[in-house]
Amino acid sequence: MVLHVRARQEKAVAKFLAASGMEHDLPLVERVTVTRGRKHRSEVPLFSSYVFLKGEKQDAYDAIATKRVSSFIEVNDQDRLQIELEAIHRALEGGYEVEEFPKLAIGARARVTKGPLLGIEGVVVEEARRTCLVLHVEILGRGASVEIERDLLEEIED
Repeated sequence: MVLHVRARQEKAVAKFLAASGMEHDLPLVERVTVTRGRKHRSEVPLFSSYVFLKGEKQDAYDAIATKRVSSFIEVNDQDRLQIELEAIHRALEGGYEVEEFPKLAIGARARVTKGPLLGIEGVVVEEARRTCLVLHVEILGRGASVEIERDLLEEIED
């Protein structure tokens, strides 16, 4: 299930799910902001307004009862969603700077051949003299982009 949460309530919903013993996923990225000349580091959700729940429909209804969740999306292929989220977590754990890619990427499909992301597949997007691999989360219609060296990629033939 994918929970669609109210604005800026992702961490509170994740905390509720953890306290209730419900398995969930909330990919977080570090952001640095500057306020009055001071740097502040914080962890923010990669996909704003979404928390991924690995549970039953009743668990989603329990989350809605908190008034922090507005709706949920049922996932037909939970295994595929899990693989997509694992790819994003591998990029985060590998020290890559991961950014939300707010739409479906159009480009050649590629697979990473070396390094911490070995075997991960995505869509290659060329942006302003940099190569990015976009890791889709199909149920959301968006993904996460990771800047990567072009020579670490091999094109996937369909």
